[in-house]
Amino acid sequence: MKKFWGYVNNGKYSIGCTGQTVYLYDKDNNEIKKYKDIIYAYSPMFSPDGKIFIVKSTNGFLAVYSLESFALIKKIRYTKFGDDNGFCFSPDGQLFINIGCGEDVLHSAIYIYNTSDFSLANRIDIDNKMMVHYIEFDKNTNTYYVLGFVRGDDGVLKNGFVARFENQQINNMLLLSKEEYTFFRSYKSLEMLGFTEKKYQWTYIDYELHKLKSMNYTLANLYAQKKAE
Repeated sequence: MKKFWGYVNNGKYSIGCTGQTVYLYDKDNNEIKKYKDIIYAYSPMFSPDGKIFIVKSTNGFLAVYSLESFALIKKIRYTKFGDDNGFCFSPDGQLFINIGCGEDVLHSAIYIYNTSDFSLANRIDIDNKMMVHYIEFDKNTNTYYVLGFVRGDDGVLKNGFVARFENQQINNMLLLSKEEYTFFRSYKSLEMLGFTEKKYQWTYIDYELHKLKSMNYTLANLYAQKKAE
């Protein structure tokens, strides 16, 4: 098996990303197909129904693939700026939510797509005093949560935050220390790529990889913890 930056498995298929090539394997690790539709492609994700998968590059592209025909469905240029932020599907799989750069690298935007045709349903531009990096849905609270940071008057990181994302707005923000934010951003970056050895070697986090894999930290749990403090 190659040393992938990103690698995920849903029990039926596996996806491995080297950056230049995306590999699709069956459950027995037989290569089905390889794709070279986008470069700097590191982050793969299966849809909830397992019918498609998406790969995100760090230079502003998304590639959507069918797990029925194994063909490229759509290639999307969502921004002209690169980023390595997170993304997720809605629990019913009807929406795909991607966090990326907005008008420039100092602004965040949340891009929401209809997965029926991957048309853009909405783009939410974030205030320039905030940067958003990760989003995930929690089944227990039926809520999306986001992780990001707030800038001080000098324009640099002042505090991290975790918040709820409801009605396509960021609500009920709870502040994190710089240390908390740095850890959770690194952890979520590693988790998004499947806790691969290659990504871990470039992740500055003071835990062994097997320990990180077992932590299962969610933004929902972080939010509940900060709210209780």
